[in-house]
Amino acid sequence: MYYPIQIPYILDDTFLKHIKYQEDTIDGLTDFVICYWQMTPIKNVSIELDNIIILDGCIDLVVDFEEKLIGFSGMSSTDFHFKIQLPAKFMGLRLTPGAFHQLTKREPQAAMDKFLPISEVYGDFNQKYFFSLSFNEAKQYLIDFIKSKIGNIQPNSYTKLFNDLIHEPPASVNKLCQILNLSQSQCQRNFNKNFGLSPKVVLSILRFQKSITLLTSTKTKPSDLLEFSQYYDQSHLINDFQRNIGLTPLELLAKYK
Repeated sequence: MYYPIQIPYILDDTFLKHIKYQEDTIDGLTDFVICYWQMTPIKNVSIELDNIIILDGCIDLVVDFEEKLIGFSGMSSTDFHFKIQLPAKFMGLRLTPGAFHQLTKREPQAAMDKFLPISEVYGDFNQKYFFSLSFNEAKQYLIDFIKSKIGNIQPNSYTKLFNDLIHEPPASVNKLCQILNLSQSQCQRNFNKNFGLSPKVVLSILRFQKSITLLTSTKTKPSDLLEFSQYYDQSHLINDFQRNIGLTPLELLAKYK
């Protein structure tokens, strides 16, 4: 299964000192929701932090609990300076790439690199009631609401695509088009419609996310990544890491261990 890595607590020591970040999968929703996540302050101090949001192809349903804001948002590139003001509490549901479009029928560009209020998508979400709840009660309300929207819907081929490709990402856009039996123009059009990203960017996400997962969860060494992740050469691998997390594979490994 595609499970992208978000590790702000590893990439930024200041973040680690002030915020507790956690993720949990939700039984029965993994076709459309990768995980529930939350960020809560460790101490009641006033400070502005940078939250590093790694490019993963996902659109999240994000909640700023203190500011009473809830909506959809995704990134087309890593954001190294997403400002958050503490003390504050955040939660969210990380949707599988393609799930936002399938469930809402909205173009993903409506939420990519911007904030789309939930009221513009689901007019029946009771925000006043939601923000009157405790943080834990609001978490369950959010999960139950998305469950009601998913119902008996089955993921389509694009919502399943990242899961299908993550174990062996295609080596090129041409190879991807062959696998999908699409022309390059059809592939470009369908990817923009379902993911808000080009096929080239999707392949870059898959290669990078596979590499970072291998590096942080197994005994794989940086020198082994070329064999497993379909990178052309070592410089391409290193450039991708620096662009997406600001570190080389060796620097990440040193921080993670």
